Amino acid sequence: MTKREFGAVAVDLGASSGRFAAGWIEDGQIRFEVIEQKPHGPSERNGRLEWDLEFLLGLCRSAAEYATANFKTSTMGIDAWGVDHGFLDLDGNVIGNPVCYRDLSHAEAFDDLAPYRAELYRLTGIQHQPFNTICQLAARRKENPLLPGTTRFLILPDLLGYLLTGEENYELTEASTTQLMGLDGNWCPRAFELAGWPVPERQPAKPGTLGAEVSPGVRLGHVGSHDTASALLGFGLQRPEQMYVNVGTWSLAMLIRDVPIATPTAEAANFTNERMVDGRVRFLKNIPGFYVVNRLHDELKIAQDVPTWLAHSIHSEETVDLFAEEFFNPDSMVEACIDELGFEPETNADWAGVALASLASAIAFQPLDAVEVGAQKPESIRIGGGGSQSAELCQKIADLSGLRVDAGPVEATVLGNLGLQFLAAGHFDSMESMQSAVAGSAITREFFPR
Repeated sequence: MTKREFGAVAVDLGASSGRFAAGWIEDGQIRFEVIEQKPHGPSERNGRLEWDLEFLLGLCRSAAEYATANFKTSTMGIDAWGVDHGFLDLDGNVIGNPVCYRDLSHAEAFDDLAPYRAELYRLTGIQHQPFNTICQLAARRKENPLLPGTTRFLILPDLLGYLLTGEENYELTEASTTQLMGLDGNWCPRAFELAGWPVPERQPAKPGTLGAEVSPGVRLGHVGSHDTASALLGFGLQRPEQMYVNVGTWSLAMLIRDVPIATPTAEAANFTNERMVDGRVRFLKNIPGFYVVNRLHDELKIAQDVPTWLAHSIHSEETVDLFAEEFFNPDSMVEACIDELGFEPETNADWAGVALASLASAIAFQPLDAVEVGAQKPESIRIGGGGSQSAELCQKIADLSGLRVDAGPVEATVLGNLGLQFLAAGHFDSMESMQSAVAGSAITREFFPR
């Protein structure tokens, strides 16, 4: 088998599946192929909801082995969801499995921190959520008061990078999801004081550099390791006049800003200020995305796949509020929806209509909400991720928002992950040239309000 001269491998870990893709540059465009994808999820262990660290690490190792076998020189970048992390003891050994953000113990810590919410938002600009890392660390300290003095934490992609290379790192875009990083991009001592944990010696670092060797000929690439930061980069040239929405298990509606908005008004509207790979701000709203839709699909035992099911939906004026806490992790998503609707949809197509209308409504009104808290008014909406494949969803968002919707790419996260690796490895001479190549590598569709 003939090896390519150079390439990159993007490991993209979602909350329901993990995969890796191999990429290369051809005719000025980034080409890639998804090599392996496997479902995964948290499991109950020792009374907690935990991730299988060995599974995640095994997927990374498979990606590194593929890179060694198929490229003469290459890099590997890891992105994942936010907030979750693991622990190292003082000798650098991993302690247990990372706890899942949906573990119910975090809600207790969230309540304990309630008196400090206004102060925390003013310091960090991060929305109040029970799954934030600050709540998780407080929950672990409550379980074991000795833990903070005998361990250090690493956010999940950095933990995997450490296990592969032995190098410790706190990547900026992931660090910005924790509610432990200040508005200046450094750790916030007061937030750590409230969590009951020591401040890490290393400050968060911008991505776009290369780390140590993972396997022969393969170096770790420090990418935007929060998957949404990579997804935003995967849209290509980012424009402040456009709202960007990456629709997956979660949907994140983002505006690009040079400075955060950390006002009481933004706090009340539940907006959050996370970082882009270049250090600018992703002013965004976390929206429960296909998590609710997928749960309904599974519980209703729909034989069709989700896109086909939604494509056969019956128009519905009825919606459920996806932001309501009842939909965070109910025993039955079907029963939770029936309780809020006050009736039970009759057919699978009726259920699809409610699911589609609820998700579209949650996304479509974010531009107005953002303007009300002082952000710029977007002229259009760009949708990427798995949700961009649904013409029904994109058209519904255009109709409800009154804005043009540009859909694509489906694999925005992979494109952004690969693009930053190629920039770090010197295959592009600037961020702008890399973004132009990314933009030229994607197919988009337009949807206009009807």
